[in-house]
Amino acid sequence: MDLPKGYSVIDRKDGSAQIAYKGQPLYLWFKDMNPGDMTGDGVKGVWHTARP
Repeated sequence: MDLPKGYSVIDRKDGSAQIAYKGQPLYLWFKDMNPGDMTGDGVKGVWHTARP
Protein backbone atom coordinates (compact mmCIF):
# COMPACT_ATOMS: atom_id res chain seq x y z
CA MET A 1 0.00 0.00 0.00
CA ASP A 2 1.46 3.36 -1.05
CA LEU A 3 0.53 5.98 1.56
CA PRO A 4 1.42 9.69 1.75
CA LYS A 5 4.37 10.69 3.93
CA GLY A 6 3.60 10.36 7.65
CA TYR A 7 0.85 7.74 7.14
CA SER A 8 1.34 4.06 7.94
CA VAL A 9 -0.52 0.86 8.65
CA ILE A 10 -0.40 -0.32 12.28
CA ASP A 11 -1.46 -3.64 13.80
CA ARG A 12 -4.30 -3.46 16.31
CA LYS A 13 -4.47 -5.70 19.40
CA ASP A 14 -7.25 -7.72 17.73
CA GLY A 15 -4.92 -8.51 14.81
CA SER A 16 -6.59 -6.19 12.29
CA ALA A 17 -4.80 -3.37 10.49
CA GLN A 18 -5.50 0.35 10.90
CA ILE A 19 -4.26 3.46 9.12
CA ALA A 20 -2.25 5.83 11.33
CA TYR A 21 -0.70 9.27 10.96
CA LYS A 22 2.67 9.76 12.66
CA GLY A 23 1.95 6.62 14.68
CA GLN A 24 -1.47 7.80 15.89
CA PRO A 25 -4.44 5.67 14.79
CA LEU A 26 -7.07 7.36 12.62
CA TYR A 27 -10.79 6.92 13.27
CA LEU A 28 -14.05 7.71 11.54
CA TRP A 29 -16.32 10.24 13.24
CA PHE A 30 -19.72 8.65 13.91
CA LYS A 31 -21.69 11.61 12.51
CA ASP A 32 -19.89 11.62 9.15
CA MET A 33 -22.16 9.74 6.77
CA ASN A 34 -20.99 10.83 3.31
CA PRO A 35 -17.63 11.13 1.55
CA GLY A 36 -16.13 14.52 2.40
CA ASP A 37 -18.04 14.97 5.68
CA MET A 38 -15.82 16.46 8.40
CA THR A 39 -18.29 17.27 11.18
CA GLY A 40 -15.92 15.98 13.88
CA ASP A 41 -13.09 18.38 13.05
CA GLY A 42 -12.21 20.34 16.20
CA VAL A 43 -14.74 18.66 18.52
CA LYS A 44 -13.72 19.44 22.13
CA GLY A 45 -10.35 20.59 20.78
CA VAL A 46 -9.29 16.92 20.58
CA TRP A 47 -10.55 15.48 17.30
CA HIS A 48 -9.00 16.81 14.11
CA THR A 49 -9.41 15.96 10.45
CA ALA A 50 -6.37 14.29 8.92
CA ARG A 51 -5.41 15.76 5.59
CA PRO A 52 -2.70 14.31 3.32
